[in-house]
Amino acid sequence: MARPSMIAAALGICAFGAAPAQGQGSIEYSGQTRGWYVAFEVGWSGLQSFDSSGGPGHIQFQAVPDPGFGGGGVAGYNFGRVRFEGELVFRRHAADALTVSPGSVSFPKLSGRAGPQGNITSLALMANAIVDILPNRSWTPYLGGGVGRARIALNDLQINHTNFVNKSDLQFAYQGIAGVRYQVTERLSLDLDYRYFATTDPDFKDLGGFKFKTTYATHNAMLGLTYHFPAHKPPRVVSTAPPPPTPAAAAPPQAPPPPEVRMYLVFFDFDKSVLTPAGQRVVEEAAGTFKQVGAARIAVTGYTDLAGSTEYNVGLSKRRADTVRLALVKLGVSNSAIVEAWHGKTNPRVPTPDGVREAQNRRVEIVIP
Repeated sequence: MARPSMIAAALGICAFGAAPAQGQGSIEYSGQTRGWYVAFEVGWSGLQSFDSSGGPGHIQFQAVPDPGFGGGGVAGYNFGRVRFEGELVFRRHAADALTVSPGSVSFPKLSGRAGPQGNITSLALMANAIVDILPNRSWTPYLGGGVGRARIALNDLQINHTNFVNKSDLQFAYQGIAGVRYQVTERLSLDLDYRYFATTDPDFKDLGGFKFKTTYATHNAMLGLTYHFPAHKPPRVVSTAPPPPTPAAAAPPQAPPPPEVRMYLVFFDFDKSVLTPAGQRVVEEAAGTFKQVGAARIAVTGYTDLAGSTEYNVGLSKRRADTVRLALVKLGVSNSAIVEAWHGKTNPRVPTPDGVREAQNRRVEIVIP
């Protein structure tokens, strides 16, 4: 069976993959959601055949398990490329066949091959480190590994209606992980991965009191559903009213108040440049105000949130500004009166770390001086 050195090698590969990947090519993607998450996982598990070993007198047997299942829960934090998580997983396999060798002190009449009863289970608590290879895309392969503790149990193993062991043991556990994740929405993602999960050799006693060892190693295909917790950030209020006038000295004449600046915010869905119904209403209101006050110009400036590369977001902010400009022209605003600009990820309305999605930052500002 594999040893902990395999996991050390896997973690070394993960650490190499965790190097910064900023500056990748500017292509469309939606990206992996950062922050806290919880997940539920379930799947197929195959336990490798094992036999008993130990001093003289113990019952000697070889077990061929049936394919079984595994399932559990995960809680973790995604830092953008590297994820750290805790995992609690249960696995169960029924015994398909047992071959018992003669010579047991406590069970001298048991020998031969037969279909047994009983099952083999494990309950593991693991600490995992996982590296997303393409964290800025909806699809990303990933590699990882984990270490922890597992309780291995031989539950009522019996042959020819004779129960010969019903024991459990706590052992060091380790696993290697390789899979792919798809970010379905900002809050939900799906994982499909292969896991090699094993432990150091557990110790047992047969029901006659004689000690023996076995091995425990499994191959697993797991499907996971992950929920990502939203980051609660209060929106920043943008004031469009002029500041209160500064009290003037008695002698100089009072300066006239500054002209009123009217600002309208048009928000967009993630990675989209199409007007929503709410956004269309805001554009209509801005166009009506422009024609009512008889302003000479109207400014249209596009922005994005901080998810994605700088190059891609500059283009996305321009597409959003173009959309608003065309909508204004259709509503009767002269094209020559529109001053258009786009700034991508700069000047976020709600400051966030790079790579974080924020609805308040996906906007076009319409300003009528």
